[in-house]
Amino acid sequence: MTRAGLRYAAGALAIAVAAIHLYWGFPRLVSQLEAGIVPDPRPALFVLSGIAILLGLARILDGHNPEPFYLAGIGLMAVYLVGYVGWHAFGGHGGFVWPWAPEPIVHEEPAAVVVVEHLVTTPLDLASKILETLLLGLLVVLYRGEPRSTDEEIERVVGSD
Repeated sequence: MTRAGLRYAAGALAIAVAAIHLYWGFPRLVSQLEAGIVPDPRPALFVLSGIAILLGLARILDGHNPEPFYLAGIGLMAVYLVGYVGWHAFGGHGGFVWPWAPEPIVHEEPAAVVVVEHLVTTPLDLASKILETLLLGLLVVLYRGEPRSTDEEIERVVGSD
């Protein structure tokens, strides 16, 4: 695949990841705001991060240097993936980490079993984690392979008058 192809694939994956987080987060955020309580911080975080992904794509398409956005995307995908495991396997579904959450849900099974059970029973979660993992990999490839030209190299190619 060409470098342009990698960029298009990463852009498509980023749009899909943003769409999933907005799809899941927005209705729940509206419900929380209507009720006046926030028992779960994820809806607000997912809406903000989904919007941030779309704004990052817009900046890249507007001609800005993509490297900082690749790095931000790498960090965000890592937070999504690690956060999922932490929330479901170690955080008691927020009960241990969020002060307004209901009582923690404690699992007796090992963390890996808990995560797999959650992914198998919730297809949207599984799709999200697959897309996030793929996007993380592509962003690492894009960041590591982004061409870096020195002034001398540019002058040699362009020439000096």
